[in-house]
Amino acid sequence: MSVYKRAHSKYWWMYVEGAPKRKRWRSTKIPIGFTAADRKASRADADQVYHRAASHVGKVLQGLPLEKDIPTFDTFATWYDAHHIAHHKGAEREREILKHLRAAFGDVTLDALTRARVIAWRTARRATPTVVPHFGGPKGGAHTFPAPSARTVNREVDLLQQILAAAVPEHLPASPLAGLPHLEIVAPTRRMMSDAEERKILAALTPVDRAIVLAGLDGLVRLSDILDLQRADDHGATLDIRDPKNGHAHTVPVSKRLRRALDAVPVDEDHSTWYFPDRRRAATDRDRRNGFAKALQRACAAARVPYGRAVRGITFHWATRRTGATRMVRAGGEKAIAVVQRIGNWKDPSVLIGIYQDTTTAEMRAAVETVSAKARAPLRVASKKRRVG
Repeated sequence: MSVYKRAHSKYWWMYVEGAPKRKRWRSTKIPIGFTAADRKASRADADQVYHRAASHVGKVLQGLPLEKDIPTFDTFATWYDAHHIAHHKGAEREREILKHLRAAFGDVTLDALTRARVIAWRTARRATPTVVPHFGGPKGGAHTFPAPSARTVNREVDLLQQILAAAVPEHLPASPLAGLPHLEIVAPTRRMMSDAEERKILAALTPVDRAIVLAGLDGLVRLSDILDLQRADDHGATLDIRDPKNGHAHTVPVSKRLRRALDAVPVDEDHSTWYFPDRRRAATDRDRRNGFAKALQRACAAARVPYGRAVRGITFHWATRRTGATRMVRAGGEKAIAVVQRIGNWKDPSVLIGIYQDTTTAEMRAAVETVSAKARAPLRVASKKRRVG
């Protein structure tokens, strides 16, 4: 007996003859899968794990030299975190993803992370809700979150691919995930902030939060970069964005109303370096962003403006960068795209055109109306004159 199923276990198990008694019966950590195709592919992976373990035991018993040990994913992920993630702008988010990857593959050796195994995990991950036993604290009740979206799972597999690529060539000849297609995603429905909504929301915000929103709306600055803004970055007519998401520092022009809003932000003598020190008190970047999101949500409630994607409402990023960029492109036409790209610091103009420019423009409405027969001038057919004999 080599690889077999065990009751109430979602993994393939194996029996390795000659191994120490406590290690003869052990899990391969290969999920069995749901469909017949999943089970066939995962069984092949489990067989590889078994043959590798049996070969190792045989070499030990015969006194043969052992191959270089391949680290487990958990061990290599620790190295990758210290030497790669630590230097990334999105380190906080990547470490959150890494927790899920460690839970799934922590004790698996890198060479056992086959393409089929990751695909099977991806399928299970996409279908499995997340249960938090104590949501909101130790005394909180249990809460079940829906299964992650395809977009989220794609991000997780992307990070896994980056980690495996970093293991080449020292531990792996090539990454098994190279070229793996993403799961198909459905782009969420988003919308612009209207002029009327803008007036109501700005009126409901404090002077500090109003300046934050206008920096995103008029200057197309991301929220994390706004919260990192220092007084020394303000040069009157321009703002320096020191450490943006794409790693390229840039300067944005300051509109007249943004200038007035920034001038209205009081200086905190104890934290005079920063423009918005009260919004930086949280320990992590994510908590800082969430703190401001709650303030924006309260302002939307006071202004009676829907908030959140679930109700196709306002969110900071889409109500500022998308709204601001779309208005700029509308006012300046196609020639303005290059200018807007520089202000918003997008690497690729296709991102600006495809995502941030509003697709329901007046020009598009006018175009679709021309399809109607009523909007087209009738064709005039010349009448034939009767000949007079």
